[in-house]
Amino acid sequence: MTAPFPSSDSQHLCPDILFRTGIISNDKEESPSFESAELVRKDQCLVNLVKKTTASPRKNTLLEGPHTVLSADNTSLAATVDGYPFLSRQRGADTETLSVSLIPLLSIAEDKMEAAITLYPSVPGGHNLTGERLFEILRDNGIQVGLDSKYLQELVHRCDHEQAVLSAQTVARGILPLDGRDSFLRFDIEIGPFPGKILGNGKIDFRERKMFVGVKEGQVIATKIPATAGTPGINVLGAEIPQQAGKDIPVTVSEDAEYDEANGVIRALRSGILSLVNENSIKVCAKQIISGDIDFSTGNIESKDAVEISGSVLSGFEVHTLGDLLINGSVRSASIHCQGNLIIKEGIIGKDSKIQVRGDADFLFMELGHLRSGGRVIIRKQAYYSEIMADGDIHGHEDSQIMAGLLLSGGSISLGSVGSSNAPPTLLGAGIEPERYVRYIQLHSQLHTLEKELQLWLQRHGQQTKGPHRQALQESIRTMNYNLHKLNLAPGTSLDEPEIGLKYLRGISIIVHNTIFAGTHLQIGKACKTVEQDLKAIRFLLSNDGNTLIATDL
Repeated sequence: MTAPFPSSDSQHLCPDILFRTGIISNDKEESPSFESAELVRKDQCLVNLVKKTTASPRKNTLLEGPHTVLSADNTSLAATVDGYPFLSRQRGADTETLSVSLIPLLSIAEDKMEAAITLYPSVPGGHNLTGERLFEILRDNGIQVGLDSKYLQELVHRCDHEQAVLSAQTVARGILPLDGRDSFLRFDIEIGPFPGKILGNGKIDFRERKMFVGVKEGQVIATKIPATAGTPGINVLGAEIPQQAGKDIPVTVSEDAEYDEANGVIRALRSGILSLVNENSIKVCAKQIISGDIDFSTGNIESKDAVEISGSVLSGFEVHTLGDLLINGSVRSASIHCQGNLIIKEGIIGKDSKIQVRGDADFLFMELGHLRSGGRVIIRKQAYYSEIMADGDIHGHEDSQIMAGLLLSGGSISLGSVGSSNAPPTLLGAGIEPERYVRYIQLHSQLHTLEKELQLWLQRHGQQTKGPHRQALQESIRTMNYNLHKLNLAPGTSLDEPEIGLKYLRGISIIVHNTIFAGTHLQIGKACKTVEQDLKAIRFLLSNDGNTLIATDL
């Protein structure tokens, strides 16, 4: 701010400059001369207005510049940080305004994980800076971690030797926290790949699951490796940064296997077939083979075992298994209830097809019907006019084709091509718990009904008319909007923890390797987007604020 003139005799106050500057000349032609200043400390006085025996021809006024502060009586300027001061003057006919701009020595990153300095060469007659003195100044400014006195000395020497300004030189870095490792199962037998797993190169593993792995009575199946706590970090100011401890996975076993919590060992209690659901639920059961189709000759199937069907499941029939299920043919307007993992070698056909699987579902194609999976879903060829919901990721082969229908995933979605110019739009929803999505749609429908009812009431009775029914409708609409705003769709998080849900959703993506057609509806969490034009090889992510979807090229 501009200070008022001090007093009627301010013309007798002249500036007393309390810091030195100098012109630095460099022998190199490409390096022009520049002004340098000596380093001043925080709170150090930079300029005083003092009385002189000889009257000044001008009235002198002090003006605050960056990182300086004016005294209460407007007669002196002081530094608010350690740095390099530079004086500027503005002269009028009978006035002179002086201000000092101070370039800070030290800058600290917003996250306090990095500190950098700016150094100016020493000026003649000024105090020469040393590495030891610079170390002390930085410590005075609170830098506790990462300083190297030898490196600081090298920077000071380099600055004076090169006669150049060294800007934004990093002198300290904090130590990042090391998050703990989640617990996991280390298998003692060969279980084969998990289809849909993201590999180290970012590719998706589409190898077929190894089905019907045999185990013997007493055989160790796996050992649970405990989660680790991790190590806290520390920023450059010495404050501890908490780490995120590894998550413990719950292990469930059937009555045909035992889990010793003391040592983490999981062992088979009888010989049989291993069924591994979502990588942490283990059961051992027998294997049942059914030749041919499931039709009138076999009737409905209800089995406590792992089941292999050599043919198809025909219209109107049901199959219930407690173990894994392998269908070498197709499912045609039939019902499947599988407590393990499901592989359908051919496809799912018909609007009356209803598939419920606790683990992963892997199929060649799907035309109409409904599938609900508690794990991943693998689409190897296509899905048309189908409703597919999964707690885990949904992955289609890079050559897969998705057209119309709904794909809803608790994790990420990766597909080949999506949509068509000749079909209704497809809806892809990622980072959404399916049951919460159903509730979300219900609330939207109820809100729409209430808003329509209020609009009709106002049309009949007038905008200015008051009444208990109008008040009740408006209150219901406010409550519904609040519930919709508060509803957290991210799986594995509490409904009233939107911040945790947002953190989860930032790791979610929708990827289309080939073409996504205009009109396709996308949703991550509650952020929605309709694709306005055909796009190729594209990835959709949630914006930092969680309100919109952004597209990036693959």
